Amino acid sequence: MQLTLTATDEGRIAEIGLQAQACAIGQASAAIFAAAAQGRSLEEISSTARQLQGWLAGQADMPDWPGLATIAAARDYPARHGAILLPWQAALDALSSAAKLG
Repeated sequence: MQLTLTATDEGRIAEIGLQAQACAIGQASAAIFAAAAQGRSLEEISSTARQLQGWLAGQADMPDWPGLATIAAARDYPARHGAILLPWQAALDALSSAAKLG
């Protein structure tokens, strides 16, 4: 997955670009992420990623992120969990790098 983003001076996602060469679940997760990522902060992305990990592990409720319910059935397939998490992890890496540069 290739993710590019620009952040505001406050560290919120201003623009996002994704190129997902992944399985259908990975592509769907990337689209779900991108559709609701604009305006979100590093803290919001990080919090959702942690909640998503807990939900996938069966230890938490589904995070409040628009569209996640459409891929909820993939939770039953641990081999797909990495694909689901990938866009959040890529955004965290990009936002963390931007914060270090800023």
